[in-house]
This record gives sequence, structure tokens and C-alpha cells, in this order.
Amino acid sequence: MKTNILIIRHAQSVANNTGMFGGITDYELSQEGFSQADVLATKLKDIEVDKIYSSPLKRAFNTIRPTANMKKIDINIIDGFKEINMGEWEDRLICELKEKHPKETDYITKTEYYTGIIGQEETIDVANRMYDNILKVAEENLDKTIIVTSHLAAIRAFLCKIMNIPFEETKDKIGNLDNASITKIIYDNNERKFFVEYLGEQVI
Repeated sequence: MKTNILIIRHAQSVANNTGMFGGITDYELSQEGFSQADVLATKLKDIEVDKIYSSPLKRAFNTIRPTANMKKIDINIIDGFKEINMGEWEDRLICELKEKHPKETDYITKTEYYTGIIGQEETIDVANRMYDNILKVAEENLDKTIIVTSHLAAIRAFLCKIMNIPFEETKDKIGNLDNASITKIIYDNNERKFFVEYLGEQVI
């Protein structure tokens, strides 16, 4: 049996709009982000969805709320779908961090692999918690279609794990996943494996 999983990156947040490192800081969607959430709901209106799961952070929850309201489905909050904890870089301007930490920010910009930040959650731990929680909801919803709304670094860490991509090759092998984009994953219960159908389909 198989589970269809639509993994959605949250719509544009205030942090995205102002050049901040968001991490687990609970930013709201920007005005553009709320518009993207409405467009996403329209995109998904003809897709049968059985369950919806979301990170507890507002920018993820409010991205999928118009879809949930339209389909009259409750949103199940799962803490394991939240973004990476950026440690000392939480809620900081990216331009300021580039001035104070040029070596670290240059490496992260080139690879999209978050490492070397004091107090951060390790990317491997993000990948593992995402994997464990997505596996759990996939097993609970065999032969169904579910939505998981999460965050860029968390989603890419999960994808690296299931696609056997080294984290330092994140940018080259996965690239950017735009705000409100959809990545479709198939979970095969017989093989206990995840398969990627497509990455980061844009809705705008």
C-alpha cells in the first residue's frame, strides 16, 4: 500500500520579506504570504485530501488554513515538522550575520547546509525527526493522500535523507523550494521507502 504525501513549504513570511533568519522564531505570514496561501488553496481544491498536518509555527499553520477550511479538514499540529533551530542566528538580519560571520555565511550560501552555528540544531537531527514523523503519519494513512506543511531547511534535510544526498550538496541537488511550493512524495509500505515524484512545484 502507498501513501501520497504533499509536502508544502510555508508561504512568504515576515522574515522572508525582511531578510531575517527565521528558524523556530514564530513569524507570521506577510501580506503576500496570505495571498499565496489563498492561491495554494485554489490549486489544491480538486485534489482529494484525507488528512492535514502542520508545523506548530504560525507561518506554516496559516499557509494551509485556507485549504483546511475549504476542505473542512482539521489541521493536526506536529512539533517535529517545525523549522531548524538556528541557535545564535535566530531572529537576526542576514546582512548583519554576513558582516560578523563571513566565513560561515559564505559556506551556507554556497551549500545551503546549516552548520557551524553556535547553539543550532544539527541538520542530521532535523532530518531524523522529519523522517520519523513523516513515516509515522504515512503509516497511519495508507492508501490516502495527506498534506504536511513545514519549512525550507526541515524539508530539504528530509529530502537529503531519503534521496541519499550529502547535506553539503543540498543546493546543487535539491535547490530552492519556493514559498508555498509543493513537493510530492510517495511512501511505499511494502518497501518501507519514500519516493520523490516531484520537487518544489510552484503555485504562484
